[in-house]
Amino acid sequence: MSFSLVAFDMDGTLVKEDSCWEIIHREFDSGDQAKENLEKWEKGLIDYPEFMRRDIELWDSRVHISDIDEILSDYELAPNAQEVISELKGRGYEVAIITGGLDILADKVAQELGIPHVLSNSLETDEEGYLTGEGIFRVDPLRKYKALRDFTSEIGAEMSECVGVGDSKYDTSLLEHVGLGIAIGGNEELIEVADIVINDFNDFDLLLDYL
Repeated sequence: MSFSLVAFDMDGTLVKEDSCWEIIHREFDSGDQAKENLEKWEKGLIDYPEFMRRDIELWDSRVHISDIDEILSDYELAPNAQEVISELKGRGYEVAIITGGLDILADKVAQELGIPHVLSNSLETDEEGYLTGEGIFRVDPLRKYKALRDFTSEIGAEMSECVGVGDSKYDTSLLEHVGLGIAIGGNEELIEVADIVINDFNDFDLLLDYL
């Protein structure tokens, strides 16, 4: 089977950090309360837009988007990520990021790696750039395949032509619905649905052997 698009998760896959949300919570010392929100969302007690709203409420009362940009400016790319993305593009693949994280970081990563397509969530701001307390919902981490399906429809591709690459349980639905699923790391839930497993984040470039 031939593939035309490679869709990467961001947190823990293209970058070493597991969650851009957690990075922000560490800055505002709101991690404990954030875990409670996460548990409620994972149990289905709240939907993802409400989860985003509750998380944003935990931060300082008046936060400018530039503050978030600065917080998320320090990240570490996967080893050889630039070479891998460049090689994929050279082989004719479309490349995309699909993440339940925030576009502030996703756009940075995409620009640095030369990835043309980004599917992510955002923080709503007012005219002066201050957070309103609302999120802009586009990607449900537990249903990433839906965002990818909409995108493939836009570009005239099939889900069976896609390769999905992720590292956590939140990438399970993505790997289940694409033509080839590649798991990076040892998450057991993800390994169960993956076609290929790359055990170590530091061996990121091994995925080129399968494409």
